[in-house]
Amino acid sequence: MAEKQKILICGDVEGRFITLFNRVEAINKKSGPFDLLLCVGNFFGVNNKEFDTYKFGIKKVEVPTYVLGPNKEEHVKFYPEDGSELCPNVHYLGKRGVYTNSTGIKVAYMSGISSDGQVGGNEYTYTLEDAVFLKNLCKRGSSRGVDILVTSQWPNEVMRYDSTNKIKVGLNMHTNVAAWLALQLKPRYHLSGLEGQFYERAPFRNPVGNDSSLEIATRFLGLARVGNANKEKWIYAVSLTPIDKMSIKDLMQRTTDETQCPFNLVELENILFKNKRKPEENIQYFYDTNSPEPEQVKHKKRQKIEFDQSKCWFCLASPSVEKHLVVAVGNSVYLAVAKGGLVDQHLLICPVEHHQSSIALPDSVVVEVDKFKDALRSMYILKQMEPVFFERNYKTSHMQIQAVPIPLAAQKELKDIFRDEAEGHGFVLEELESHNRLDQVLAKGVPYFCVELPNKTILYTKIQSSMNFPINFGRQVLASGPILNLPDKIDWKECVVKKEIEEKLVASLRKAFKPFDFTE
Repeated sequence: MAEKQKILICGDVEGRFITLFNRVEAINKKSGPFDLLLCVGNFFGVNNKEFDTYKFGIKKVEVPTYVLGPNKEEHVKFYPEDGSELCPNVHYLGKRGVYTNSTGIKVAYMSGISSDGQVGGNEYTYTLEDAVFLKNLCKRGSSRGVDILVTSQWPNEVMRYDSTNKIKVGLNMHTNVAAWLALQLKPRYHLSGLEGQFYERAPFRNPVGNDSSLEIATRFLGLARVGNANKEKWIYAVSLTPIDKMSIKDLMQRTTDETQCPFNLVELENILFKNKRKPEENIQYFYDTNSPEPEQVKHKKRQKIEFDQSKCWFCLASPSVEKHLVVAVGNSVYLAVAKGGLVDQHLLICPVEHHQSSIALPDSVVVEVDKFKDALRSMYILKQMEPVFFERNYKTSHMQIQAVPIPLAAQKELKDIFRDEAEGHGFVLEELESHNRLDQVLAKGVPYFCVELPNKTILYTKIQSSMNFPINFGRQVLASGPILNLPDKIDWKECVVKKEIEEKLVASLRKAFKPFDFTE
């Protein structure tokens, strides 16, 4: 497992900079080094003269410090542009966004206070549209989520279901928008200030939604004001392994004090969006995953679906095929560069004619698929790599076997990593017996996912209509920290390059594949 990173968190500073940084320096000497300090709530106050001590280099800030933006109109003047340095080693995160430090810790942040549904924000408020933007931004990367969410305001109803809650004073600055954002992002830690009280909530397990995200637990922390007279805790230390470098088993580990989630997505969206939440449709080519099981439709004839091969992206005779990606063509199978590949040598093995899955292939085509696999093994091993082959017969119409090379050193515990990831998403990957073929355990037309490991072990699962199967599951596992450590490349759409670059890559791969090309 990757080394844990040490993080300090503090509440509203409100101009007490010497108190803060003296304490941080002492903690850093005793228990450090710490990787970063996150400040929530009001960083500036009525009197900010102490800041000049650090701004002009009289005193130094020992730990890289990141602060949120203004929560009051009178504080706007202290903040320059997003992402700028307020003084040496003190950085303003910005209005909204995701910050990833050099060790891989991901921090999603939203500065200011909620505008309470008003259209348009200003320098010290944020809107629901800002929250939606941040949610979409976070979803583009790793589907695992973020390590930390920082909002100055507490999320509304965060204390619900927490029997250990000892806070008696009512909250003044809580908001439904922060609650909705927390429920969408599922951070491991959610940090807030402004209330002047310390509150460490029992962890709660986030429900899995329609986005195939993991059922991650969140810990909420509300920090008191720096140097407060009541001596409530205003600084807190945590040690975290970056979420993208953790095993699913560790990430999903439960604690004895967990509670149910205090937030209800339907309630929040009814309040915030002023409408009833509509269920998302689960669309599937050739196979309707929302349809009843066969025994439920034995008296109902399924409508035959006609498929237009001229519109298929992968039928080689189709005008829709991007032929500049093709590396080699056999009698019944071709090899192509994967669009938006995980790595440069990420390739696809596809049948020339239209076949939906590998278990529906004629025997002669299966033989040629195996020849391509063997050829790729020979090519990859020259680079000290071996391929992982995976296929998703779900929400796709033409068989594609993805071939992704991974370093030899990354193969350790590969089977366990795939199985742990599957368990985290609520399904089981079965191991195919060596004497069986996939078409002997899966019926034609049934959606499935399968992966062939470098040692030729095959893991598979039948995708049930009730499952929330993640479309990018294969890429997600291979992109994880223990294997390729490419968390920002899970979605192929985010990895697409210009055609000129693709053409150069194809030319390079044709040359590399030539010694093993049996089709010539």
